[in-house]
Parts: sequence; structure tokens; C-alpha cells
Amino acid sequence: MRRARKGLTGLAAVGVAALILSGCSGNEPATDDEGRTVVTFWHSMRGNNGEQLQEYIEEFNDSQSEIFIDASEHGMYDEAYTKLMQVVGTDEAPDLMQINSGRVQETVDAGIVAPMQQFIDADDEFDIESLLPVVRDSYAVDGELQYMPQAASMEVVFYNVDAFREAGLDPDEPLVTFDDFENAARTLQEELGMDQGGAFLINNSGFHSMMSRSGEPMVNNDNGHSAPATEAVFNSDTGVEIMTWLQEMFDEGLIGNYGRSHDDMRQPWYTGQIGMIVDTTAATIMHEEAADFEFDSMPTPVPNGVEPGQSPTGGAGVFMLEDSPDETQQAAYEFVKFLVSPEIQARWAANTGYFPVNDGAYEEQVLIDAMDELPALASANEQAQAADGEAGGLSVLSSVDISSPIADTWEAIYGGADPQTALDGAADEVTSLLETYSEAN
Repeated sequence: MRRARKGLTGLAAVGVAALILSGCSGNEPATDDEGRTVVTFWHSMRGNNGEQLQEYIEEFNDSQSEIFIDASEHGMYDEAYTKLMQVVGTDEAPDLMQINSGRVQETVDAGIVAPMQQFIDADDEFDIESLLPVVRDSYAVDGELQYMPQAASMEVVFYNVDAFREAGLDPDEPLVTFDDFENAARTLQEELGMDQGGAFLINNSGFHSMMSRSGEPMVNNDNGHSAPATEAVFNSDTGVEIMTWLQEMFDEGLIGNYGRSHDDMRQPWYTGQIGMIVDTTAATIMHEEAADFEFDSMPTPVPNGVEPGQSPTGGAGVFMLEDSPDETQQAAYEFVKFLVSPEIQARWAANTGYFPVNDGAYEEQVLIDAMDELPALASANEQAQAADGEAGGLSVLSSVDISSPIADTWEAIYGGADPQTALDGAADEVTSLLETYSEAN
């Protein structure tokens, strides 16, 4: 039997941001027939990535006799988050949750997170400095680590090396600027008869990557890291320049509209219909298994004349539910430490394409060998290692979702909307949500 959960005490005007849960440290932990403490773990890994994660879960369970991780996959991040908020505070909620970095502020404000910092502070063995600064700081609020970073990724341009060579392009020469990317897309189309030279998935990640690489935030106060975000600022001159460039390439037919589904964008790349895609590094090994051509990765482009900055990190972290019993939380922490150990992170990175959150992973032979064998994996990890934790490379820390307004705006711009007007509308929407959230809390 699972332990009883405390109920919800309130709901804010904006989503679930003001859920307040009281601790339930007096509850008894769940145990199995062998007397092991059971930790229920919800995650969003599927395909190869899910298989890899399950392997580590089973390895942990087999490594000791005190803890059992009961893991299950609950859909992509947004779907999993919706499911969580439907059961949080009840017997059906998990003890440990994997969720994307964009949910940190929401879950902290909701009072459902047992900060990872408190477990680290009580642990003489775990060195928080072993975590890469760019991922560590992305999951911190007011200087305290809330989630443990676990599956770190970033957006990159994956490109067909064979097609580049055939079209007369140098695959070893990065496409740094918008002009570089546009000219390569045009060459691929004209020389090889491709449907389009490239494609961007319509979501927040690609736009955020180009904004950050241009030194521009999405929301104020250093993307919410120096103080709570109160205003959307992605409708800046740079934001408009990015969207205008995308619109012009789309109108010319140089890039295609493959919607919001990763799979819909990836398949035409695998079959040679397009030469470049902007996609997450988390798909690197999936691409290796699906593509029958040599490929590599490079950072997303920046406007002409702009000095390229850091690529922002994404991916997911894991957090413990505040109302889980103390013993269950401690058991979950032991598993979390296992997941972010150098050995496991090196294997995770080598077998998925996520980059390690633990700097020690780069000394593990399995990752060294994998980076030697797969150039796209090495390229992405070089970016991750170069990131220093400055605000430009951090995920957005916001109490409201900015992904949907960005995606809706992007689709409208492909449909002919004026980029400035469309971005202004999206920024007004996000700012209004931030204001409503602030008033309610």
C-alpha cells in the first residue's frame, strides 16, 4: 500500500502555480514484499532514451537490497506535467519526477518540490561543484538547487555531411551567420534538387537558441535568474530579425514547415529531402540509428554581424515531491546520485546524445570513445563544456509557459503575419500572464 497523501490547499488564478502542499514526513514509506523502500519515478523518456534509462534503473535496483525504483513513462514533458498536477497531493502521485527545465519556477512556487539542495548540504560525499555550471544554475532558484539536472541537451543544426560534399559545400566549415545558413540551404536545393535546404521545428527551443546565441534574453531579469521574470522581451529587434529571416526563407522555399512534431521533421531529413534540421542533441543516437549518411552538428546560426554567444541548455531534471515521507525522499536521493555519477552520465551521454551533467563523465573512456566515433556527439559536447553558467546559456526561469505563445506566433508568421506585430502580441500575452501570476501570489 502506498501512504496517504495530503490534499491540495489552494489553486492560483494562473494554472497550478499557487498549489501549496504541507509536508507529510510523518507518513510511512511504501515498501515491497522484500522490505525495500519503494520510490515511484515518473519520466518522459521513450525509444532508445527510455531503454537506456530503464537499464540504469534496473542496474540500481540490482546493486543493493534497500531501495526499489518503480519507474514508468508518462508521455512527453507537457503531458507528464499535466498528469502530475492531476494527482499531486494524492496517493497516486510519484515520489520522484523527471520534468523539463522550463517547469522549475512553477513547481517551486507550487510548493511541491523538496529542494535537492537540502539533501546535498547534508551529504558529505556529493560535490555540487562536479555539476557543469550551465546545468547546475539552470535548476537553481535563489542560489539553491531545486531539481537535480539529469538529461541535459541543447538545440543544434544537424546536417548531412554527404550531401554537403556532393553539393560542393565544405562540411568542416561551420555555418555561423544567417547568410551562411541561407546560402547553404539554397545550394543544397539547387545542386541536389532537395525539397528544402533545411527545417526548424516550430517550438520555443530553436527560437530561444538563436536569441541566446545572439546575446538576447527571452524574459527580463536575465531570463528570470537574477530576479523573478515580470516581462517578456523576446519581441526585441533581434527577435524580430530572427522571425523575419525565417519568414523570408520559408517564403522562398528554402526551409519547410514540418509543424511541431519532431518525427515529422526528422523523416524527410533521413530520406534526403532536406539537408539540415535544427533539433535537440538528445536525438543524436536516434539519428545515428536512422540515417544512412554521415552527419555532424553545429551551433544554431546568429544574425549577420553578431558575435555568437552561448547555446542555451534544455533537457530535464528530476525533483522529489515535497510530501513524500522522509525515508522515501532519502531513498530517492540515493538513486538520483547514482543517475548523475560520472560513470552513468558518461554512458548516458554516449548512448543517447544528451550531454553529461557531471564534469567527471568526460574522463570516462566510454564517452571519450563515443565522441571519437561520432563527430555530431563531439560537436555538441564541446559546446556544453564551453558554457560557463552565464545567464545567456541558462534555461528560462519563468512562472508561466512561454513555449505555446512562441510556437503559435511562429506558425502565424509562416502564414504571412507581420513579425513585429505577431511577436508584440505574444510578448503582451506572456507579460499579462506574468502580471496575473504575480498578483495571485
